Amino acid sequence: MEFSLLDRAARTLLSNILISKNDKPLPWHPHRGISPSQIGFRGIWNWDTAFHAVGVARWDVELAKEQILMFLGFQKSNGTLPDVIFETGTIVDDAGKPPLMPWAAMVIDQRCHDLEFVRTVYPAFVKYENHWMMDRGGKDHGLFNYNSSHSDPKTRLNHAKNESGWDNSVRWDAGIYELWPIDLNCYMVMLYSAMVYFATKLALPEDIAKWEEKKTALTVLIEEKLWDKQSQAYLDYDFGTGNFIQALSPASFMPLYAGISTPEHAALMAKIGGDYSKFSPGWPTVAYDHPAFDPEGYWRGRTWLNVAYFALKGLKNYGYDDIADEGRTTLLRWVSDNPGFIHENYHPQSGRGLGVRQFSWSAVFICEFILNWEKRGSERVNLYLKDNYCDKVVGKKSMTKFLHM
Repeated sequence: MEFSLLDRAARTLLSNILISKNDKPLPWHPHRGISPSQIGFRGIWNWDTAFHAVGVARWDVELAKEQILMFLGFQKSNGTLPDVIFETGTIVDDAGKPPLMPWAAMVIDQRCHDLEFVRTVYPAFVKYENHWMMDRGGKDHGLFNYNSSHSDPKTRLNHAKNESGWDNSVRWDAGIYELWPIDLNCYMVMLYSAMVYFATKLALPEDIAKWEEKKTALTVLIEEKLWDKQSQAYLDYDFGTGNFIQALSPASFMPLYAGISTPEHAALMAKIGGDYSKFSPGWPTVAYDHPAFDPEGYWRGRTWLNVAYFALKGLKNYGYDDIADEGRTTLLRWVSDNPGFIHENYHPQSGRGLGVRQFSWSAVFICEFILNWEKRGSERVNLYLKDNYCDKVVGKKSMTKFLHM
């Protein structure tokens, strides 16, 4: 099954490179932009692009670097990276998306070790971190929140929710501006890890110390402020009302993926993750037993492979193999059982494919579930993909050989 899924994933990503419908260059020319899907997504989206870069870096680091560089070309003076750039040239930049671009760039460099690439992206990411500090709560609170600078109140709220990447999630039903989302703050920890990595490569000792200090301080605050002792779980916190948002989701497991959870808290999260009334085996975007759970609601129940991967890989990294492996097996089987296309998301009970077809980040996380789960064979498969991506084919016989070496 795995070689077939890798083949489908690689084909999906490559088929979603946007090509101009006329002779006019696309706004990000000369870079080759990968869209979420050719169906209804005629543009490039922020965190989608970060995921796409991580995926294609396994066989084409130049294409991966282009995903990062094309977005940095649209960075605003205050450090913001846009939410989306449409092929028409329209840009949505009053809000962005979760700050995963530095992490993605680090993953790329770990696969190609390009010092010039690091020199290029680092100053832009310094500005990007400053945007989150100044405009998204870091300076005022030490923890971060989502927002938008749009002047229209209704649009501002929608764009702030969209900045989370979780759009219409149950998590935002009571508001979003005064929320410290657990996953956002873990993404910022990952950003600081990437900044330490870049500063180390560039031999900038003062910067290394600065980013390490920020990472440590944020890690402490996450444990102090975003662990709900009553629920015994990591949750979003409304600092306006002083209440935790009682909506368990895969985001609650992000401290495990970021590697900052205490062993004691990880054990309690594993108990929740293994509960069939909450997450196992299908990993919905809000717990099965939540009153607002809707198995066909966009971010209100459907299973999305990106956030499910982060949760399951976090459990795997902390040694909860049985729970993590069961989730992985279930999700990959669902993808396999929908043979026509890789879908945007999946029904969290039946596994039926939902949303847009030929979805790029689902393809990326199929690769991650297969190649970044166990050590065995992954680097050999990466080399094979690199040698064969131009043909857009991952052959059954050869892939089988590499998966079992």
